Amino acid sequence: MTEYSDLYTSWIVKGSHLNKILNCGQKYNGWAEHALCCLPPDIFWKYRDRLYFIGTGDMDACRVAPALSRDREIIVLSERIFPKKGAAEDNPKVRYFIFVVLHEIAHVVKNHRSPLLDKLTKEENEAQEKEADDLAIDWFNAYIATRNSPYLKSITPDEITEAKEINQKLMEKAYEES
Repeated sequence: MTEYSDLYTSWIVKGSHLNKILNCGQKYNGWAEHALCCLPPDIFWKYRDRLYFIGTGDMDACRVAPALSRDREIIVLSERIFPKKGAAEDNPKVRYFIFVVLHEIAHVVKNHRSPLLDKLTKEENEAQEKEADDLAIDWFNAYIATRNSPYLKSITPDEITEAKEINQKLMEKAYEES
């Protein structure tokens, strides 16, 4: 069991909690770790044993073992959204990446249902997405406030919409070029 004081020990430390829940690859685990540090500590503590992150940056595919998926929320992160090495915290890609991680954790916290498996209506799914967006924005902006930096601005719904549009175009371009 992870002690509260050890919760944020780096993923690089073998056996640390973050080492056990981050499987995004050598290049990307640090970014996932940073995003989790933006989550309110009481939320991370409460859900620490239910989260597992996979990134596709170092692999073409990944099988999730039944032992993991039985008790955990598996969050798969596309390498397309990971920031580049050395990007600063005020970089739009870094901000969007953090938002995406927080958004997915918000779905866990709110116990949201699967649009496909639970056959949600479009309206029900949109309501869940808005709720996850709102909570992720609140967490993100609370974290930014703790940094007390004039260079780190609050994230806005417009910024998120713009980032989603950019990423959608990148996804479409990658598909067309393959």
